[in-house]
Amino acid sequence: MTLKSDFKAIRKSRSKDFYLPAEMTCYLNDSLQVSHPVRLKARGIYRKENCSLPPMWLNIRDSGIETEELSGIRRIKMVHICRSGGHYSDYLLREYLVYKIYMLVTPYSFRVRLIDLKMVDTGKDNRETQGWAFIIEPDEIMAQRLQAREIVNDELAMRTVNHEAMDLLAMFQYMIGNPDYSVTGRHNLKILDPGTTGEASDYIPVPYDFDFTGFVNAVYATPNEKHGISSVKERVFVGPCRDRASYEKAIGALGAVRDEFETQIWFLDYLDEEERFDMIGYIESFFATAENERFIDREISSTCR
Repeated sequence: MTLKSDFKAIRKSRSKDFYLPAEMTCYLNDSLQVSHPVRLKARGIYRKENCSLPPMWLNIRDSGIETEELSGIRRIKMVHICRSGGHYSDYLLREYLVYKIYMLVTPYSFRVRLIDLKMVDTGKDNRETQGWAFIIEPDEIMAQRLQAREIVNDELAMRTVNHEAMDLLAMFQYMIGNPDYSVTGRHNLKILDPGTTGEASDYIPVPYDFDFTGFVNAVYATPNEKHGISSVKERVFVGPCRDRASYEKAIGALGAVRDEFETQIWFLDYLDEEERFDMIGYIESFFATAENERFIDREISSTCR
């Protein structure tokens, strides 16, 4: 994909709530490409303020895109490299992989698509930069795919939503080293109602935004002081307090796709072997620790909420 826009102006307007025009060109194959007028706006929290070019909303409303799948969709989240150089390309691919491996755990997850992105900056004499990006399935498409509806309610809690789904999500977040989420306030979570009973006890949380995880291990990621850890690679469980059987069930569900995690990571050959070995090692360290008979008492029950 190529995006052509005044990215210099987008950087300057990152704190403003308005879109700037852009031209989007998608290369469907070697001989076919399509272009559409779109609009761009900065999004995010930390990255919006600290990246040289923050993640963006890709607004496709009135773009003339005529596909049934995108009918009624106004905007799409796009994540791209925070800064040039260093390991920032690796961080993006690592975060992309978190979405991919969570898709192996449950269908209640966001689909993502990796993009080879060229950006042409009209604010800097059409200077071109090339790098990885990924787009995230719009909320509306995810809800429709799962035959559910999104719940907008900041008063929910971990104990009020579906227990099995919450336990699985919390253990997955622990596995990847991510305590940065909350059902209350819907922080880095969407809440879906699958429509079985309409009761909160059936609501299913769906996570997103994983750049502060130990699995990604970005140089800019610092842990929240309230969690009592000094590095994002340290794990801390912030899920709900349950009985041992509930925790063992969640660990077992992750173990059932353990080999698929490794396969998914290993075959993303855009990352070098050292990066892939590091990610696999981090996942394996969770399973190795979880095999200890005192794991639940020491690491899970001691910090649950």
